[in-house]
Amino acid sequence: MPHRVERLQEIRRKIDEIDDAIAELLIKRMKYARQARAEKMRMKMPVTDLQREKEVIERWRAHARRGNNEVSEDLLQRIAELVTEYTRREELRDAKNMEMEIEIETE
Repeated sequence: MPHRVERLQEIRRKIDEIDDAIAELLIKRMKYARQARAEKMRMKMPVTDLQREKEVIERWRAHARRGNNEVSEDLLQRIAELVTEYTRREELRDAKNMEMEIEIETE
């Protein structure tokens, strides 16, 4: 029985490592999303790009299709939707704050 407990602990450690990597990648993704938002604002482009969001969601779904049914398309779609929705909300909030700062500076 102790061997099985050790095996379970090893599996859980691996899961924790993956969770840590996912969290770090999401942090990195948000950093790049802020950079993309800044570039869009410099280019006078809309912050929100629904077509791009659809493409991102479809890319996540495609990963599920290539994953031999280890993860469902529905799960990856839901995660992608959550990530893109959160990113959009943050981009819009940041853009609004930047606009307010510009207005204050020009007064």
